[in-house]
Order: sequence, then C-alpha cells, then structure tokens
Amino acid sequence: MAIKNAKKILNLKRRKMRQAEQKYLIEGIRLCEEALKSSDTLEQLIFCRESIARNTRLENLYQATLTQRIPIQQTDWRAFKHMSDTDTPQGVLGVVSMPTWNSKAVLNTNGPFLILDRVSDPGNLGVIMRTAEAAGCKGIFLTRGSVEVYNPKVVRATMGAIFRMPVFPLQDGPALLHQLRQRNIQIIAAHTSGISFHKLQPQKPVALLLGNEAFGIDPALLALSDHTVTIPMTAPVESLNIAVATGILLYQIQHIGTAQGPSPTPE
Repeated sequence: MAIKNAKKILNLKRRKMRQAEQKYLIEGIRLCEEALKSSDTLEQLIFCRESIARNTRLENLYQATLTQRIPIQQTDWRAFKHMSDTDTPQGVLGVVSMPTWNSKAVLNTNGPFLILDRVSDPGNLGVIMRTAEAAGCKGIFLTRGSVEVYNPKVVRATMGAIFRMPVFPLQDGPALLHQLRQRNIQIIAAHTSGISFHKLQPQKPVALLLGNEAFGIDPALLALSDHTVTIPMTAPVESLNIAVATGILLYQIQHIGTAQGPSPTPE
C-alpha cells in the first residue's frame, strides 16, 4: 500500500526541510509510545503491517493510536524499510510538529536551567535532555553553533524527553547570560579551575553552563558566569563525557535545593 505524502515525509530526514515544515520524524516503538502519551504535536504514525502481526507491543500501540484518533497509515515491509532511518526498523515511525515553548514562562520557574555552549555531538545532546528531565531541569538553552535539536540521533537518544523538555536553540550566548543575570538567576559554569562540586552552595534559581566537548565554554560566556565548578577526578583521567558531567552537576544542584527548601520565584 502506498503511503500518502511519502515524499514529504521522507524529506523530513533533511534539516532544511524540517525547518521549512516545522516537523520532524520519530521512529521506534518506545519513542512512538512516548509521543502518544506525552505529545499533543503527534500528527500521524506509519506502521508496517507485517511487524504489527509479529509484535504484541506494536499491536497494542496500533490499537492505542486508533483509540486516540491519531491518523494512521500502513505499508509493507519493503516500503517501510525504505522510509526507515535505522538498521533494524521496529515497524513504526511518526511525524511530529515542532512545539513552541514559552521562554518567559520557563524562566519564571525556580529552575534549574541548563545552558549548552556549542555542544556538537547529537548523542550527547539527546542523553543530556533525558538526564535533565530526570534531574528536574526546567529548560535548556543552546547557543549558536550547537547541534540541531531535531537531528534524528538527538531525537532517539532523548527516549521521549524531547516531547516534554523545553529547549531553546540558536541563542546569542552573551545576550542570554545578561538576560539571566537581570532576572537574578545565578550562572554556574563547569570549568577545571572551579571549586569542587561537593562545595557548591548556590542560591536558587540557578543556570548551569557547560561548553563544547573539545573546546569548552566560550571565554566571553565564562567571564559572565557568577561561579565556576569542577568535578574532581582520579589521575590519569582528565575529563568526563559532557552528558555524565551534566548529570552529576544537575543532581548536586537538585540535592542542595531539596536540602534548602523552596526558593522564591524570580520577578
């Protein structure tokens, strides 16, 4: 069975077309389940008929999609394999419209917030988004030069966090930090010369700043931070994966916030 608008759907594999259409692709049972549960921007799901017949979980997803009246298309394995972006397709992919997040509403929460300066690896960004959601982060800001949020590798690595975590790309770094400082949001930068994260005692709300995997934080942004913090390591290890470092620091901030109790909402 032919897929309606198959060419337009396939075009969403290209960044230029994703931006033009303000839509992106998701693939795999877990990600499509998460989209069905947590996203009001899911436009349609496309199923492989043969896969539905062989997989109870996929059959359950199909039935749930029918119940929620999300548009469905079906095709055969050969056509689905052509549309898929993975080596071992699970028999379902979807089209999702990009959300519009309200940065002012996000910044009016108690945070914490995350600022990523020119993070370039899609797998890292996806894992960071998932970790940030788990650690209670309220929003992520990406400076210009960072990897695209809707890159397929980013989307897969988020494991569904992409539907719920507000992300604001293409930020002018210095302008963003000045805006945060005006809101009395404390900016803490991860840097080798900082204090140990165990000694971190921030006053909420807090924005955690981390930099490019190879080059670190832009010096202009580092100069605008209020404090620097580091994660001590046993020699000969000199650095951690940025997603791991983000998780450690966000959970430390969360722990401190829990111990101190709630902070007032910034004006």
